[in-house]
Amino acid sequence: MTGGRFTPAGTVTGAIVPHVVQKHLGRRSTKPKAFTAPVHCGLIGGLGDGGVAMRYRLGSLGALLVLASLSPVRAADMTLPPAPSAASEWIITIGGDVRGIPRYPGSNAIDTAGTPYFDMARPGSPEKFHGPIDGLGFALFDNRVFAFGPVGTIIWPRDTNDSSTINGLNAVNTTINVGGFVDYWAVPWLRSRAEVMQGFGAGNGVTGRFLMDAVIPVTPAITISGGPRARYVTSGTASPYFSVSLAESTVSQLPAYHAGSGWQAVGAGTQLKYRFNPTWATYTFVEYEKLVGPSANSPIVTGLGGNANQWTFGLGLTYSFAVRGLPF
Repeated sequence: MTGGRFTPAGTVTGAIVPHVVQKHLGRRSTKPKAFTAPVHCGLIGGLGDGGVAMRYRLGSLGALLVLASLSPVRAADMTLPPAPSAASEWIITIGGDVRGIPRYPGSNAIDTAGTPYFDMARPGSPEKFHGPIDGLGFALFDNRVFAFGPVGTIIWPRDTNDSSTINGLNAVNTTINVGGFVDYWAVPWLRSRAEVMQGFGAGNGVTGRFLMDAVIPVTPAITISGGPRARYVTSGTASPYFSVSLAESTVSQLPAYHAGSGWQAVGAGTQLKYRFNPTWATYTFVEYEKLVGPSANSPIVTGLGGNANQWTFGLGLTYSFAVRGLPF
């Protein structure tokens, strides 16, 4: 989870290419993501008052899951369609998830948000892996050991109405982080990822994110993944969300504070994916991070309404289909 309403950090979960689930079973069934679009991919805004909103969205997802499970092709006995031969054909995966996220960076309250899911892959290509808090990106180079390309994340704005405990603090606008990522598969089941990004907007510093995931196909239908995470930020990224100016201190009664550069968070996360059939799949995840360093020492975190322990969790659904005739 990266700052704000993290796309932490975050971001659209990994795309699953249905034409290859069984074909590559027993071999490496996952690989670095070749093209994905969440964001931090990104969360589409906090929906405020999480209880009712969360129940409504989880109910909608539940209905879709029931429809998917009633499909005549079951995960255990999938008959995969043959891969189309035309070079202009793609497998498109769309979907999204509902997730609980910190209401603002350092908050002890949970908000709800929606995160879209989108992916494109050539028919017959190996299934790809994407973690739930990976930034939005696509690979310019990918040889199944190394992959690199552009990536982006969003830190959503903090409003003074987010909590009574931050009354007197200035509102903070959105930060868009843009940069590059590198994936490295040391072995077919272990991915390490680094993302380095420059901020534009409220935060104008540099963010470095480091993630590692063991990716284990338990059955033809079930994949479990997870591992450690860490995030480093410069003061230009941390200060808008964790500093308290002298003017803000006078109004809010919080002590003045400047959040400088340093390691901002360490943590871990896990994800479970389940494929109903070649078309429908679902995923659920939990991410935990503990704020550390200058950001953790902010009175916004240590004071009333703050918490260094930050959780993100979600439930999503994806749908895959073939498209032909595209001009690329």
